[in-house]
Amino acid sequence: MSELTDELQYIWSWLESLNSDFMDCYNPGLNRQQIDEIIKDLPFKLSEEFYELYQWSNGFAFDYNLCYLEAFIFPEQLYSDVPITFCSLQDSVYIYTTIREATSDEYWNQKWFPIGDYECKRMLYVIGDLNPSPVYLWDVDCRDNPVRVYTNLTSMISVIAEGCELGLYQFIPDKYGEDDDMVIRIDEEKLELEKEIYQKYNL
Repeated sequence: MSELTDELQYIWSWLESLNSDFMDCYNPGLNRQQIDEIIKDLPFKLSEEFYELYQWSNGFAFDYNLCYLEAFIFPEQLYSDVPITFCSLQDSVYIYTTIREATSDEYWNQKWFPIGDYECKRMLYVIGDLNPSPVYLWDVDCRDNPVRVYTNLTSMISVIAEGCELGLYQFIPDKYGEDDDMVIRIDEEKLELEKEIYQKYNL
């Protein structure tokens, strides 16, 4: 396995240690032929890391009755109470097509391809025709500048995996949910450590 898959598996195992139902929240991975078929109409190629990510899993399954841990694979707790959802590839293509049809090039570059989304207000996206591609965290309120930039998918997932390993995340009751709903949030007392981990993988 590559470093990216190793780190994804580490996060997965960490989440399973919190609750074994987590595996029901995500779709199984796709093979390369399936990925190629879904993205065949895109006007660019996507990186090998991108293929590896979607071979590992085809995103969040959107069964909120099962998924009270929410979409942790791409946590967004540094900037919002709601984490970005890891999109299925079909949803990513739909979001990309919808944005491209509704907006101008000044707003959304045609080579930006979303892999994570929260109501089209916050996104993680990669860049077409770059291999590997950086990953940008984008917010509609900061559209002229990304909120955060990762060197590539491996560096982003490595930051999250090391955060799990070093206990940066808390498994706590959801103050907005039902009595037994639990969510994962970053420990606000460890924000500086998270920044150090980010810098370690993204110089």
